[in-house]
Amino acid sequence: MHKIHYLPLALNDLKGIMKYITQDLDAPQAAEKLLQKIDVEVQKIAENPFRCHVYVPPQKLGYEYRILHINNYSLFYTMEKEKVEIHRVIYSKRNFQQVFEGQETH
Repeated sequence: MHKIHYLPLALNDLKGIMKYITQDLDAPQAAEKLLQKIDVEVQKIAENPFRCHVYVPPQKLGYEYRILHINNYSLFYTMEKEKVEIHRVIYSKRNFQQVFEGQETH
């Protein structure tokens, strides 16, 4: 089993998503269900990080990201030996390339 590590930017993404669903959409139960689903799917990644396909961007990025689609969101992660790093959780209809430009993290 691989260790899961959320980068600060991914944690901020999740906080923003939860705030949006809970407050703006006034749907706290939906936010909780989404968070639970993300947790279940991330645990599956921990067991088998190769289960998701490699994200192929229009322009090369500094990392080889894998992408996991969960409802209306896309979770981007990288792998190192025994560790999976969650880099971003982004609304799936956003332009991923614009999001990643200048925001790649270590």
